[in-house]
Amino acid sequence: MSITLSPETQKLIAERMQRDGYPSADDVVRAALESMDQEDRLDGDTLAAIDRAEAQIERGECRDWKEVSGELRKKYSAE
Repeated sequence: MSITLSPETQKLIAERMQRDGYPSADDVVRAALESMDQEDRLDGDTLAAIDRAEAQIERGECRDWKEVSGELRKKYSAE
């Protein structure tokens, strides 16, 4: 496969290689793609967590936010 990159993209890749120690442009692109895959998985995990939270709320398994935030403020202001 052959790809054409803009000068700006080439510069970004070169900067990443120098700053982060990637041995090749291919390694930079691979890391970027892996990061995108991870973001996609996290988005799915986030949506699943929202679904679980909504189900808990529907079952009445929740607490008043003022109560929770008060506990958190007390805990973290003491540290």
